[in-house]
Amino acid sequence: MKIKLLLSLALPLVIIACSEKKPPQPHEETPACRNYRMMMTAPIPPDVHNRLKLACEASMAE
Repeated sequence: MKIKLLLSLALPLVIIACSEKKPPQPHEETPACRNYRMMMTAPIPPDVHNRLKLACEASMAE
């Protein structure tokens, strides 16, 4: 009798605990980061690559 009571209480708790997970927030990419990501494999000088990276990081901080 106690086992049935325990299971009847535990099962809904497990279901509720698992269903309360919030979906991950969508990550919106800034235009600067999109540009940096597109140019990552392009044959560009290191200083230009670094400027694109810094612009992406700065746009994410805003």
